[in-house]
Formats: sequence, C-alpha cells, structure tokens
Amino acid sequence: MTGKNLIIVGAGGFGREVYAWARQTFDFGREWRFRGFLDDNPEALAGMDYPPILGDIGSYSVGENDYFLCGLGKPELKQKVIGLLLSRGAKFTTLVHPTVVMGNNVHIGVGVILCPRVVLTSDIRIGNFVTLNVGSAVGHDSIVGDFTQTSAFCDITGGVTVGEGVFMGSHAAILPRVTVGEHAVIGAGSVAIRNVAAYMTIYGNPARSFQVKR
Repeated sequence: MTGKNLIIVGAGGFGREVYAWARQTFDFGREWRFRGFLDDNPEALAGMDYPPILGDIGSYSVGENDYFLCGLGKPELKQKVIGLLLSRGAKFTTLVHPTVVMGNNVHIGVGVILCPRVVLTSDIRIGNFVTLNVGSAVGHDSIVGDFTQTSAFCDITGGVTVGEGVFMGSHAAILPRVTVGEHAVIGAGSVAIRNVAAYMTIYGNPARSFQVKR
C-alpha cells in the first residue's frame, strides 16, 4: 500500500488518546495508513486492542513515508524525543480534530495536536509541537510557545504570551495579557493572574509560587 505512514510516539495514556483522535481525523486506507506506536516499553499495550508497538524510540529506523505525532505529555520529554527523531530525518504532521473551532488569522506550527473541541479565536500563533488537550481555548492575540502542553479544559485568554515548554494542568487558566515564562508549570485548577517566571510552578486561585523547578 502506498501513501503516508502515521506513527505515534508514545503508547501511554495520552498516546492512546491521540490514536483515537487520529482515527477520527485522518483518511486511513487512502492517503494515510496507521503503522503503530513507538515506545521504550514493549509491554505498554499488553492486553489492549491496539495496533503494534514498532520498536523503541532510540533505535527505530525512520522510513521515507513515515510521519509522526508525539503522544507524550511532558514538555521536556517531548522536546528531547522529538529532537532525537528530527536529527534522524523524521517528519512530523499536525492533527486538527474535526471538532476544532478556529477563527481568523490563526497560525499553527509543525507537529501540533489540537484535540476535540479546542477553540482558537482570532489572531493567534501556536508554535511547533504544541498540544492543546480536549476543550482547551486560546483567546485573541495570544502566542503559545513551542512544546507547550495543556491538559483538558485549559483557558488561555486574550493577549497572553506563553513561553516554550509550558505545562498547564486540567482546568488551569491564564488571565488576559499575562506572560508565562518558558518551562513554567500552572497546576490543575489554578488561575495565573500575573506574570509567571520561567521554570516556576504555581498553584491556586489566585495562583501563587510553589517552587522553582531548577
């Protein structure tokens, strides 16, 4: 069979979710076919009804027609693994689920995953390898940096700048015109009402600093 081979990196919980969304998004059987998963744990799908694990991430030989989606949920791990695959010639595609709502002047980078019912309003820039999980929203004039990951039902409001590799827990929110530094963490249910420093972890409503990651 000719066409493009889709491979999901990571066969954990989020990787399996990405597989579900991919089945609802890509034209498998015509332009695309799903080859399987890459995971360093060969037993990650044991007892489950899924396509196979093709091998571990470090030793997989990238084929000419292979295209990848990253189903890893931690930004720093995602960045490391994607960098490894890119160095070996891997090509990444973008997943925009059919239920995504998108306004005017929305620019989306490479390798982005937009899960069901994501809303992107207008005049937004979404960087490379960003994942916006189920029901998340990004408001007007916002920028979301590369490798950023939201959990379900996060709210990035208008005029927000989110740095590279930020993680937002479920139902977290960033208020208008707030800047979040790179690799910061906004805990589940937290509301960022003021700027967040790089590598800072915040929790609560209103959110307060919990720790500096490193």
